Amino acid sequence: MRSEDIIVRVMLKPNCGLENTRAALVVRRVEPLCDSVSCHPRTVKRDPNTVAYLRDHGLFIRFTAPQPEQVLLAIRGAFFVDCCDLVDDPDAIPPLAVPDGIVDGGAGALDPLPAFADRDARTKRDDELTDLLARFEETGRALRAHAESLPRDRVLNDISFSHAQAVDELRTVTARSRIEPFDRIASSLRQLADDYGRRFGIAVDLRIAAGHLALDRAVLASMEEILKRAVRSCIRDGIEKPEERLAAGKPARATLGIRVENDGSDVVCRIEHDGWPFNPMLVGEIARERGLLARPFETYSDEELGAFLLLPRFVESKSGNHGDALAEFNEIGSMLQHIGGHGEVRNTERGTLEIALSFPVPFTVLEVALLRTGENRFALPAQQILRFEAFRVERVAPEPDDPAAGTTWYVSETGEQYVLLNAGEECGVFATESPRYIILLDALGEKRALAVDAIGGYERVSVNRLPALLDRRAAREAGCIGYAVLADGSPCAVMSLRRLLQGSRGNEGRHA
Repeated sequence: MRSEDIIVRVMLKPNCGLENTRAALVVRRVEPLCDSVSCHPRTVKRDPNTVAYLRDHGLFIRFTAPQPEQVLLAIRGAFFVDCCDLVDDPDAIPPLAVPDGIVDGGAGALDPLPAFADRDARTKRDDELTDLLARFEETGRALRAHAESLPRDRVLNDISFSHAQAVDELRTVTARSRIEPFDRIASSLRQLADDYGRRFGIAVDLRIAAGHLALDRAVLASMEEILKRAVRSCIRDGIEKPEERLAAGKPARATLGIRVENDGSDVVCRIEHDGWPFNPMLVGEIARERGLLARPFETYSDEELGAFLLLPRFVESKSGNHGDALAEFNEIGSMLQHIGGHGEVRNTERGTLEIALSFPVPFTVLEVALLRTGENRFALPAQQILRFEAFRVERVAPEPDDPAAGTTWYVSETGEQYVLLNAGEECGVFATESPRYIILLDALGEKRALAVDAIGGYERVSVNRLPALLDRRAAREAGCIGYAVLADGSPCAVMSLRRLLQGSRGNEGRHA
């Protein structure tokens, strides 16, 4: 070991289940402070099988840095690091055994790497594009200032305008280069669910509906960390053991679902399981004891009380039978708030528990269906569409039990009943001229149908936030979550059935 090399052993806080991810974050945190850095195990970021090694022996980091004290301070300052010690004898570092019997290098296998795994070719490419974009923007500002000083020089002004367009396109390309599909983390979530199911004796099936959604890899990394924490909490604290489920009349195997949706400036991950519901009375009592209720307790709905669970520091310590579970919710809420997100917990009418986690995003990429009602063209996320059928006016019928209630049903080809969203005179943007198709939809566990005049097919689009002047109550109540520029260059509003239904419900809720 060269005299300037330093090796440290980092012990992470125990039993979090995310040791390999957190170890990767530690090295990523110190990498900018180092001239060179490497770690053992080397595969810590991509291989969850290193978790056991990290628990028993810790993470070993070798680095050279102009200010090693700053590196040590950064390591010790990470909230998930328990302790950090210097290693005097590199030959004493235990090797990592891998499944096929080969070991990940011998003792002290810490050869310096040119860059840590997280700063791979894609990250370097992103940095290059970002640097190039910054240089173009700086040139654009100088060119624009010069053009403004010569307002009569039309050639110069045209050049300035063309340059601004090129910079805007480069900005879009740079953002798109960081886009990755949500499915990239799906396999690690399934493996984690299997591992924790075996560890805690819980039989669980994890189902993921990502809706072909893609988003910035930095957001995806934060999302993966928080979702793993939430899945672990659900399995450990929220789902009964098989014998308990059978005694309660439930299937022995629990169902744990993750559904990812776009919601304007957020991506919402809905985690739902059929285990224990949360106790709104208990949560309300804690909120009242801590002076967090702004009005009488009995006026709060279950959904409003569930939102307290994801407030950082809502529970100050792990105490009582529910202390661990409540503290886990607090930890998830703290991690979510750290990245500017928010969440809520609710008991659904289906007897399940749903945890909704909202992550802020600059834009997302998803598959949509292009639809037209009257003169209005809009896009609807493909994830919310069950199927299309030809519209048959004879299948439209009023509420059979109460024709005066105003509810209109559409009966599908299979005999299922769907509430028709654009029936009657007040249909707004969904008013049709000559409907040819019926779209069968599912959101919030409810069946809805939408009649449309035309279908323009499917397209993969980038969903951007609405401008501030347009992002008002009317757009939200109509279900608008943003806009996209289609392949033909025209803008198109992107609608969400879930937001439309939530807007129509207003502040309705079931009270504790």
